[in-house]
Amino acid sequence: MWGLFDSGKDRTIGIDIGTSGIKIVELQHNPKTKEVRLTNYVMVGFRESLPQREREKRITKDEVAKLLKAAVKEGKLKAKNSSFSVPAFSSFISFVTMPRVKKEDIRQALTSEAQKFIPVSLEEVVLGWEVIDEPEQKEIANIRDQNKMKVLLLAVPKDIVTKYKEIAELSGLQMQNLEVEAFPLLRSLTLNYQKTFVILDIGSRVCNILVVSGGSLRGARNIGIGGDDFTDILARSINVSYERAEELKKNEGLLNKQVAELLKPVLGNIIDELKRVISVYKNKNPNKEIEELILSGGTASMKGLAEMFYGQLGLNTSVGDPWKKLTVDEKIKPLVAQKGASFSIAIGLALKNE
Repeated sequence: MWGLFDSGKDRTIGIDIGTSGIKIVELQHNPKTKEVRLTNYVMVGFRESLPQREREKRITKDEVAKLLKAAVKEGKLKAKNSSFSVPAFSSFISFVTMPRVKKEDIRQALTSEAQKFIPVSLEEVVLGWEVIDEPEQKEIANIRDQNKMKVLLLAVPKDIVTKYKEIAELSGLQMQNLEVEAFPLLRSLTLNYQKTFVILDIGSRVCNILVVSGGSLRGARNIGIGGDDFTDILARSINVSYERAEELKKNEGLLNKQVAELLKPVLGNIIDELKRVISVYKNKNPNKEIEELILSGGTASMKGLAEMFYGQLGLNTSVGDPWKKLTVDEKIKPLVAQKGASFSIAIGLALKNE
């Protein structure tokens, strides 16, 4: 894994720059008591009345930095060292089985293996990895399997890394970590490290499906469907403004029969992908049972959504609560509750190395 973290600092900032806006969380860490306290959070949108594709065309790097700088000032955030996330659609994640080598030889061995899994030249990306052998599988594996190792391979295009560094510099921050967003999601939403479960993060642009077991990532897939697609479908089908469609999605959700019917095809696509990911994991890990589905992202709290997934998949389904890992002042708890799982990535970034 890449990234450095100065654990001597008592405050950390997590910054999630999505296609709909920026979410920032500042946490204060007490090394003696291990308490992690929420000191502030900020959310700023990118012209929310515009459809996703229009926002993406019009929002520039300089504008993102300007908004981020203003948000940091508005939130009176004290920390300067910050962690940023790379969206799923801007990164590559693969699970590689390769000959077992010593830790110091992994980089060289991976270089020859990585090109098989990364669809661009290795000269154009920054590579990261993590060995993810499962102990119980090693014990039952035959000699041939014991000579192999499973590695989680990560790659982020260098131009994306440069872009985030420049945004941080322009906004007056120091980027100390840059993580693929799957990992802050796992960090903020994993409460029971013994469980095997699936996270479905519904972002504005894509859905990120993660299989987690023993506190580690075991499967990952993203699909080009997001919460903005839900809004676009409603706006076009009912012939209402984007703002009105967003209100329908947030305030009525699937409890509105017309909304439920219109979103049925796109939700069906997500369900099919979830079933496919779960099936692949079960085939490779027959002794493991997936116990639950955790929803994350801004659309996760849409009324009727958790119940719909439970009915279709038969898995206990709930909306993730990343705030559970934090000490939150009583006076702002109601405000935080309204944000739900939309801050999962930002919180996970600020929790790095906790």
